[in-house]
Formats: sequence, C-alpha cells, structure tokens
Amino acid sequence: MEWNKEDRDHLLMFRNALDSDNTKLKEEIKSRLVKNKYIIHVLNNKELEEAESEPDEYFGINILPYYIISPTQHNVQNFICFDTGFKELSRYNSAVKDQYINFYILCDEKEGIDRETGMARHDLLAALIAEEFNYEIFSGGRWTLESDVPSVVDNNYAARTLTFIMTTDANLVKTRNKMTGFINHKV
Repeated sequence: MEWNKEDRDHLLMFRNALDSDNTKLKEEIKSRLVKNKYIIHVLNNKELEEAESEPDEYFGINILPYYIISPTQHNVQNFICFDTGFKELSRYNSAVKDQYINFYILCDEKEGIDRETGMARHDLLAALIAEEFNYEIFSGGRWTLESDVPSVVDNNYAARTLTFIMTTDANLVKTRNKMTGFINHKV
C-alpha cells in the first residue's frame, strides 16, 4: 500500500494530539533527554562521539521509547528506555488519572563505572534523569519520583528503574476529523 501525504499527515498528527497522552509525552521526554548534554555524555557511545554525531542521533540507538533492546550487541552499549501510561482513573474523581513515566536504565557491565566520576554508570544516569524530571512541570503538571529500584538484567547489564507520576486530566478530549473537543459525558 502506498501512502499519500494526507495519510502520512494523519499518522503524524498523533505526535501532538491532545488526546494522545502517550505519543505527546514521549515526544517531550525524547526532547528533554537528547538536549541534556550530561545524559548524552554519560551514555558513553564512543562511535557516535567519534563521528561527532548530533545528540538527537542517540535516539533509536541509546535512547529508546520502549523497553526492548537487541539481544546481540556488537559494541558496549548503555541504554535509557522509557514508557508511559496510566493504570486506572482516580477512584474518587473520574476526571483525573495518575499518568506515569518509567525509565529503564541499562548499563553494560564492561563500562559499568564512569571513569570521570568513579560512580556506577546506571546510578549516575538515574541521578541525571531525576535532576531532569523530578518536581519539574511539563506536559500539563508536576512530575514526582515515585520509585527508584536497582536490578540486574542477565549477566551483562546493571539496571535501575525510575517511575515518575503526575495527576492529570483523564481523557477529557477527543479528536475527530482533525478537530479536538472536550468530552464531558460518556459517548
């Protein structure tokens, strides 16, 4: 099937659609991560550094908007994976929900210690992400760090999972025919 401009534009609309919380939020997270020079530096991708790559080139390589990495790595890699969502509407007010962001930090054990600071790389990345997101206002509210849990993924990766949460509007808008309107009753 060949896609025309109108079809592509329809799909691209979901990047910023008011009723597409996950796609809109992931775009903002991506932007904040690639603009943070400290995070880019601590990811320690030697190939991208030697090629003098732009920070946005880390997206899709070291920064992923999902929690899946290739089982085969040719070079030492460190990753920040993230996902977004909500579990349920508020029990006492169906107009709000608790939106979350999970960050999964995976650092190859071969480069587990950051040479410049002597810190565990996954801890340093977690601290930088917390600095970037904790108590910050973006995407409609103030985000707070709810949990910070270390773990190990197989024998190769030290990991840390950060969860941020924000109470926000619960699906009160709907886009139809490229027009966004408020929904104040069940349709």
